Amino acid sequence: MHIMRHFPERQIYLRSGGEVKYYVLSTRLQVLVSSLFSVMALWCLYTMINLLVGHNPLRTSGQEIKHQKANYERMVADLKAKEENTRLMLAEQQANFQTMASQLEQKHQTLAQIMGTQTSSAALSNPSPIEYVDERVLMSPSARDTTPRVSRNDVIQTASLTTGLNFDNSLNEMGAKQDAFLIKAEYETQEKIERNRALIQATDMDVETILKAAPGGKGGPYLPPSDFSQSKDGFISRVEAIQARAVEADVLEGAIESIPLGHPVADETYRTSGFGLRQDPFTKRPTMHHGLDFGGRRETPIVSTAAGIVTRVGRNGTYGLMVEIDHGHGFKTRYAHLHKTFVKRGQTVDKGEKVGGMGSTGRSTATHLHYEVHFQGRAYDPSKFLKAGLYVQ
Repeated sequence: MHIMRHFPERQIYLRSGGEVKYYVLSTRLQVLVSSLFSVMALWCLYTMINLLVGHNPLRTSGQEIKHQKANYERMVADLKAKEENTRLMLAEQQANFQTMASQLEQKHQTLAQIMGTQTSSAALSNPSPIEYVDERVLMSPSARDTTPRVSRNDVIQTASLTTGLNFDNSLNEMGAKQDAFLIKAEYETQEKIERNRALIQATDMDVETILKAAPGGKGGPYLPPSDFSQSKDGFISRVEAIQARAVEADVLEGAIESIPLGHPVADETYRTSGFGLRQDPFTKRPTMHHGLDFGGRRETPIVSTAAGIVTRVGRNGTYGLMVEIDHGHGFKTRYAHLHKTFVKRGQTVDKGEKVGGMGSTGRSTATHLHYEVHFQGRAYDPSKFLKAGLYVQ
């Protein structure tokens, strides 16, 4: 009723061209229009009050402007200082890079000179393991060698260089090649040492005793790979350790070449008598036999079981026609009851070289070869040397 009093229904009349039209303004329409104008008026009032009383960027005081300017200048100065520090760090890193690159190059050249090879991509490839008979690693059949066997440890890789530059890849690649080169050299040297020591032990001989009998008295300590991996100066210590182990490998290699590991008969043959106590073929009494007997046809080729120098050729009592060869490192071999010989005293022979033909001279019941192996004047069982020689073959 209150609304009807303030907003009664109204009519608007319009006259045009002799015609009269009228429009009716209902109470609802009047309320709606009044509400709309009221809202617009309130919004304008709120905006005006906010401009007059609230925050207005246009009314910012000069003090605040100075404060903002100081903050901006301080930010700019900080950015410039950071930029300068970055440039200094970059220059220092570039200098460090040049130094490290020079050191790596020198080490690369040192490796090629010391190890006596070129660091080509083929030479620095990953080494492949040495194959053994039946894919088995030869183990020592006896415990006479007192040198402790140490498992080969993985060589610690050199840490990658992180200079933050685009040249990191080239430096890391060069360092990786140096590591691969050292690993390959250590791996191959260790393989030679382990293989040769195992071969010597397979003959039931003491390794150190053989090394002491080397010409010139060569020898050296046994250095496990872990010794150089624990050192402070990794590069120098690793190179020195590999060099020391290379000397040991060379000495062992020379010893292996002197050990009679080959077979003395270069044709089909069969063993007729073993080493040790046996029944004498003539007296039928127990007697000591210091060699192996191999039966075969007459003039079957008899060959040297290792390289050496012929020290005796000719008849020697019960041995009959005989050849004796000095192989060095204290080893000698004898080939007895020969039908004929093909070498002379003082002659140098190679492993597998023909020295005589099988016969039955001397104290012999039939055609055969009497073969002996001596070390420092003492006879050893040749069958152990033949067994070890199978791995060499």
